[in-house]
Amino acid sequence: MTVDIRVVRAGQMYRYYLRETVVGDGRRPARTPLRAAQEQAGVPVGRWMGRGLAALGLAPGEEVTEAQLRNLFGERGRHPYADRIEADRLAQGASPTEAYLAGALGRRVTVTGVDFVFRPQPSIYLLWAFGDEETRLVIEAAHERAIVRVLEWIEDEVAVIRYGKDGTYRVRPPGGLVAARFRHYEARSGRPLLHDHLLLSVKGQRLDGRWGSIHTTVLYENTVAASALYNELVASEVCEELGLATEPRTVTPGRRPVMEIAGVPHGLIRWTAQRSDQIATCLSELEHEYVTAVDDDGEPKFLPVVSERARAKLNTIAARKTRPPKKGKARSLTRLRADWKASAIRTSGVPADVISTLLEYARAAAAIRARVAAVVDIALAAVDVTATVRPCSRCA
Repeated sequence: MTVDIRVVRAGQMYRYYLRETVVGDGRRPARTPLRAAQEQAGVPVGRWMGRGLAALGLAPGEEVTEAQLRNLFGERGRHPYADRIEADRLAQGASPTEAYLAGALGRRVTVTGVDFVFRPQPSIYLLWAFGDEETRLVIEAAHERAIVRVLEWIEDEVAVIRYGKDGTYRVRPPGGLVAARFRHYEARSGRPLLHDHLLLSVKGQRLDGRWGSIHTTVLYENTVAASALYNELVASEVCEELGLATEPRTVTPGRRPVMEIAGVPHGLIRWTAQRSDQIATCLSELEHEYVTAVDDDGEPKFLPVVSERARAKLNTIAARKTRPPKKGKARSLTRLRADWKASAIRTSGVPADVISTLLEYARAAAAIRARVAAVVDIALAAVDVTATVRPCSRCA
């Protein structure tokens, strides 16, 4: 899948996101302001998204500040401007308790958000990494628009607020949701990986104006659909804008093929898959331990077959166990793209002229596929016409 999901809890997990995720998976120096840390890491500032921003006095595309993040995700679901609201109420003569409650968005929660990670298919972010500036901007724009569309789909078709005894009642958040988006450029292996973290707040407003919490299980259940929608939106826009075509490729034997950009060599995709190989090896070991685990009486602890749910959890564990620390000094995106191209030419095994002209190579592959498709369509049409005008001799 190209969309991953993980819950964000107030406390240690939130601090991890504030320390690493919002600064490009680097290590944020102590006492360094958020914006300064992002500039040092070479990543853009976070931006607010979602139709629910208006109710909080925020606007789409507005910069995400550390205080806003702390209030909404670190303080168990408070208003992004809770500090200002509380100070105003105190100045008006309200008690400390009344002032604190004025900055709350309903009940305090432990799970304060959900982290969606959006990344294009490898062939697309390779074109982004090795293409010219225009190609980079086209792919980033398609990537951003797809995220906006997926968030709108979640707001309209997926997200529900549970309320009442035992969460009996469920309602769509009519005003929409609130999310903070953070852009990353590379994987922990140092290879190119355009991806965005979308920290989606669980807080949503009901029709009566009260604030409730989004049912996170429903979000998990629709991750595959979100991934399919995102992939389709990105690929279709990139192909239309750059004159490319897609083709099915088998990544894992026995599983459904994935759609990649035609003409992007598989050797380049393998070049980016260092982390995937490490995770796959660790996952295989964990699955073996899972199916052979026994309790104190020698009885199997789990089912002899690893379910999809168990495999997803094991995959998360494998990713965590094999995660390397991010190394090296921060580099600008221009420097990163130059270094990636030089590294791919040296180590991927793909000819240098193919890497340097990857977009033209992919466009040529798209033109060939278009000609082949046209020939096939004509041949099939000829068969249909012949069958129509020349009836079967047995039927005569």
